[in-house]
Amino acid sequence: MIRKHSFLVPLVLIGLVAAGCNRASEKGGPKSAASSTSEATVDSPQQTTTTETGNGAAVTESTDSNKSQSSGTAIGAESGDSKSATLPPVSPAGSGTDEMLSLNGPGGTEAPTATESETPAASRWDRGPSPEDIAEKAFLPPPGGTSLSKDGRLWIDAKRKRVYIDGYVAMTRGPLEMFACPVGTKEHESIVAALSRSRDVHAALLAIEATPGTPVRFRPTFVPPTGQVIRVWVCWYDKDGKFQAVDAREWIHDLDIDGPMKTEWVFAGSGFWQDPEDKREYYEADGGDMICVSNFSSAMLDVAISSSADADSLRFEPFETKIPPRDTPVRLVLVPVPNPTDDDDAQAKPSDQSAPESGDVPRANQSANTPSPSTQS
Repeated sequence: MIRKHSFLVPLVLIGLVAAGCNRASEKGGPKSAASSTSEATVDSPQQTTTTETGNGAAVTESTDSNKSQSSGTAIGAESGDSKSATLPPVSPAGSGTDEMLSLNGPGGTEAPTATESETPAASRWDRGPSPEDIAEKAFLPPPGGTSLSKDGRLWIDAKRKRVYIDGYVAMTRGPLEMFACPVGTKEHESIVAALSRSRDVHAALLAIEATPGTPVRFRPTFVPPTGQVIRVWVCWYDKDGKFQAVDAREWIHDLDIDGPMKTEWVFAGSGFWQDPEDKREYYEADGGDMICVSNFSSAMLDVAISSSADADSLRFEPFETKIPPRDTPVRLVLVPVPNPTDDDDAQAKPSDQSAPESGDVPRANQSANTPSPSTQS
């Protein structure tokens, strides 16, 4: 049987060599596909010329006096198969289209498919605006607020002693070490991602005369962080468009008491570290430790108790049933709690106990405050 058909081997080899030559010429060999086509063009009002290529395929060309167009039908050289496929036009040199063509049987070709670079970006990656984009456009600046950040969403109201920070809900379930972190840092363990750097929030608190203290110390013995108490309010609009404002501690579940966190946040103030190579100083809390529920020596705001950051000893977790869906835009309002003095009016309501109102969080538009159902969890 092998000897009976051995004469076919040279024919197959000749066909493969001829096909390779044709492909080489299409890629810019001595005679390109474009030049071969032009030579086969006949200058007449309407004529048809048939040229047989080296691999046995017949290419039919129709021309007129003004332009030439090429089309063709590939037919099996020896099989005589009547099935055919229209060959695509020859692509410009270097376009790479010819590399995407492959044989699809004895008498046809597989149509080229678009590469990633040819596919519109919108169809490859069209997931709508990010939570950060939504939060940036959810609220108007607070009335009476002065912006302290060119790039972030941070304001102060010097008269009312308030700091405003926009952000969004980053997490509703999981290990918790921070209540809020700067966007792009520790969202995996923070309830809120804030659209501001920690250093800028620190400066904002100083601008409204808040008093920083000292970060936590662990050696030789534990010393809790100190500083002025800072009340943190969180404001948002629920799914029905109703304004909500609660003490941020309501969003934090204290496992030791099985209820909302009661301990206060203090303005510990973080610190700076110097890069040994470029000698530049960096504010440590910019790495993520803006408003913490576990003790960190780099915390800007920290809890004034012992709260371990060890995964097996975490005391706090998100109060999932009280937190709106992920990606919900929020506005944080930081208010320094006045230090008690003998002159305080016992009947007066401290400013930190006055919850923000909807007027402090004006909406930019209705749709911007509602996260997409696909992003909720």
